[in-house]
Amino acid sequence: MSSKIFRSLLMSALLVFLFSCSEEDSSAEEEKPSETPEEAVDSFSYIALQNDGTLYTIGNNTGKVVQTDRIPGIEFNTIFNSVTSSGSKIFIYEHRFDPPKGILYIYDKQSGKTVSAILDFPEEFGENTALMSLDWDEENQNLVGITREDLELPTSFKPVKVVRIEPDTFKVTTTSEVDLHSMGYSNVYSTSLMGQKIYAVTLKNSNWDPDLLEIDLENDAVEVLPVTGREAGITNLGNSGNDHTLFGFSPVPNSSLMAEVRPVTFNVQDGTVKEVSKVPRISALNIAHKTFYNKEVKEFAELIGADNKKHLFKYRPSTGEYEMIEIPDPKSIFSVVNIIGVTEL
Repeated sequence: MSSKIFRSLLMSALLVFLFSCSEEDSSAEEEKPSETPEEAVDSFSYIALQNDGTLYTIGNNTGKVVQTDRIPGIEFNTIFNSVTSSGSKIFIYEHRFDPPKGILYIYDKQSGKTVSAILDFPEEFGENTALMSLDWDEENQNLVGITREDLELPTSFKPVKVVRIEPDTFKVTTTSEVDLHSMGYSNVYSTSLMGQKIYAVTLKNSNWDPDLLEIDLENDAVEVLPVTGREAGITNLGNSGNDHTLFGFSPVPNSSLMAEVRPVTFNVQDGTVKEVSKVPRISALNIAHKTFYNKEVKEFAELIGADNKKHLFKYRPSTGEYEMIEIPDPKSIFSVVNIIGVTEL
């Protein structure tokens, strides 16, 4: 049962050699050596997490995948939108169904050590309450999450609430009166925290017809943001710390390419959507998580599919340029994997 739930939450999908030579003038009677392309060298690696807790590194310039570690205790049901990072630590949430319990893991990137605890939700929550999202709040030095009861059901008729979690004590508190269920929402697929506002991709039923919400934590207010010109909305949200621009991927309706998406930026102030130009047709590996932002080099990083291969997709908002690095061995990682951090070489 848990595997079916996991698949429905993540909606996983999918998933020239150029040669040139020049001839010297025959009178020179000598040949110019052919130039060989410089071999790509990685300056850092991205950390990727598989749903069963397996960790990999992916070279930022070579795409080389290396299995490095495994988070102890994780079994299968990692909820990728409930994975976030504070810099030195990565927070990972897994939900168990028999018996129901939610476990928060804190992985230290420097030491490689992990601590974990079963989350104790407040009394007003039911016994099968789970986190659908988790974001690190740098300002308050704690975690902000969105919870839902009866996670096993395709839709739920219980409150969908915002909570805060203290990273040192694992204490869970309800600090907002916002209840998304009262607005008809039952699912949250992707979130991004900017300041004290959560931007959330939400559904009212099991069909993909998403709304993008702005949840103001300071004023307990919720607003539906219009996403002009994008029939299927935007998901896999990420932000660079800019207080008004999100990055994400917009699904292409009725496409002949499975799980086709387009990379876009979205201005939350005026609703402007801009598609990243000259990107070939690409597919999402899953549409229920966040896109990782590397603060050191100021680029977004995501795993995507293209031409029946897996690629590392990199986008720099400062220049508007993107790059696709082919994963040399596509079987080295599965589709149910997500970039969650970065490590220097």
